[in-house]
Amino acid sequence: MLRQTLITSLLSISLAAALAPVHAQAPREVTLNSFKSSTLWPIWAAQKQGFLAREGVALKNVYTQNSVSQMVGLIKGEFDMVTTAFDNVVAYDEGEGSPDAPKGRADLIAYMGGTNGALSLIARPEIKSVAELKGRELAVDAVATGYTFVLREILAKDGLAPGDYKLVEFGNTGARWQALQKGQAAAALLSPPVSQSAAGQGFSNLADVAQVLHGYQGTVGAARRDWAKANANVLVGFIRGYRRGLDWLKDPANKPQAIEILRGEIAGTSEAAGEEAYASLVLNPRGFDAGGKLDLAGVTRVLELRRRYGPQGKPAADVTQFIDESYFERAANP
Repeated sequence: MLRQTLITSLLSISLAAALAPVHAQAPREVTLNSFKSSTLWPIWAAQKQGFLAREGVALKNVYTQNSVSQMVGLIKGEFDMVTTAFDNVVAYDEGEGSPDAPKGRADLIAYMGGTNGALSLIARPEIKSVAELKGRELAVDAVATGYTFVLREILAKDGLAPGDYKLVEFGNTGARWQALQKGQAAAALLSPPVSQSAAGQGFSNLADVAQVLHGYQGTVGAARRDWAKANANVLVGFIRGYRRGLDWLKDPANKPQAIEILRGEIAGTSEAAGEEAYASLVLNPRGFDAGGKLDLAGVTRVLELRRRYGPQGKPAADVTQFIDESYFERAANP
């Protein structure tokens, strides 16, 4: 009888071990550097709902003031991953980023999508059209990377040539918004909910990027290729947690709590601005990339604009050298 009881106990222990969660061990800390904006909404949701913890990821958020410190820090290994404009990945991988970046190819990859051009061209209240930006100073994060080429494309479509305006580097969305408020710049590309807050205060929305460009890969999740390879399981777990956070946001039952998360993370976001941000990012097909997957047409659009407005004479690049979707595929198809 004692022997039977012992065997039964051992079988129970073995079964329990077999059924235990894969990530029962202590979560692995991963440092993510990002611009603090609504593009992080699924990540904040995944953190607060415990989706990342269940995947064995303890995420440490670090917020950047500009893309230069972000991308240079990524290349130097100061943090593990970033969410950033896809154009930044291309620029620094091709050695066209800041001169402060380490020399040689950075070998960066985008492994996941984020948003599809969720930006608006916001101008001071007295400016009512793109044409009125002629001769004025416009706020950007960095002159030769990121969304600057998007801004130049919007201006070009309204007949403004590069010599018709001046681009001034201010940094992230918050810094550009302050520049508009202080009259230091006439217009800037802003992301939700700051763009909605600005419109609510009488600033002019001159253009929405998603409508003008009809598809543009905005933010992405990115990392160094060597780090991703060495930490594949952690990266796959992060992507799974992100996808669950995005699904949670899209559940109508979670909308009130989702808006409160956004308002809690981005100071000064009104209830109305939160509602508009939810509509433009969560409900709009051109908001968050579906399932977190990269939009290959949007990726191609980024390269087109970089070749048009960036360093001239460079041959067309194969988009696959800047992306690696193998981690996403593992996360999406367990």
